[in-house]
Amino acid sequence: MTKGYSEGVKDVDTVKGIVTGYFSAFGNKDSDGDIIQFGAYTKSINENFPRIKHLLDHDRTKAVGKLQILKQDSFGLYYESKAGRHTLGQDFLKMAEDGIITEHSVGIQAIKEHKSKEENANIITEVRLLEGSSLQTWGSNQFTPLMGIKSETDLMALFDTLEKALKNGTYSDECFQNTIIPRHEAIKSILPQFSTKPQAHLEDLKQIKFY
Repeated sequence: MTKGYSEGVKDVDTVKGIVTGYFSAFGNKDSDGDIIQFGAYTKSINENFPRIKHLLDHDRTKAVGKLQILKQDSFGLYYESKAGRHTLGQDFLKMAEDGIITEHSVGIQAIKEHKSKEENANIITEVRLLEGSSLQTWGSNQFTPLMGIKSETDLMALFDTLEKALKNGTYSDECFQNTIIPRHEAIKSILPQFSTKPQAHLEDLKQIKFY
């Protein structure tokens, strides 16, 4: 299973090629009704850290960097990753720096879990962590809804970021064609439907999809 986190990048050092952030947060009930507790990743980190991958969009053929640090704190699962020198790794580094990549997710298998009537949720206390993924904007394919956008202001902020990337970005041709341009055009095409509203509602925005 995968569990998403709508924020994640904490800092980017383009000189050293290091990106830091959080793959997941503790104590938050997700859309599946699951809550991951502090300590759930302990066994995986202790026993399998070298084999845990940092991927793009949960694609096992797309490793963007090598994890240097993976630890739990009171907030969530913290990571430090060194971006690869390959094209994908360098595109990832630039997208993280520019604020195009902000969302993260983990690929896990639940090992220990129980139901909580008080929380009205499924409490996960131990998982097998397979990988942590950085997600390209909001939605990596045509079936993924726009996530993380709470208002028309947020939508415009993302649009402006993509505009700057188109004008000044030094991404690879593949990144421009597969990520920057499609998302820019998708947002551009749906902005008029919000022009009559002072503030777009979250539920409306959740229905928008990238095609």
